[in-house]
Amino acid sequence: MGVRRTETSLIIWSGTSTKEPAKDSKSDPADPLFNADKFYDAGDKGCAFGPMDEIAAVMQQMQAGQVLEVHATDPTVGVDLAAWCRMTGHELVKQQGSHYLIEHK
Repeated sequence: MGVRRTETSLIIWSGTSTKEPAKDSKSDPADPLFNADKFYDAGDKGCAFGPMDEIAAVMQQMQAGQVLEVHATDPTVGVDLAAWCRMTGHELVKQQGSHYLIEHK
């Protein structure tokens, strides 16, 4: 079992390992779909492994009106990302598959 506290949530998971799953070394990084100001690729990291903290750090460097594209194949990121946007006042503008477009407010 593992517990991880992020800026916006407490994440608890069960299993025999608390280590991040190994990435498939054959997979290529995702290409951006949208014409965003910045791009962040979370890959297959689930929320227990920190992509929301990293997304928050990127957004802190951005100005109002700029947009960030996030690529995340783990479905938990999409759920947490929508909630995080509501809580922080940013706007989840669009989702296409595993790509999310967030406008900094």
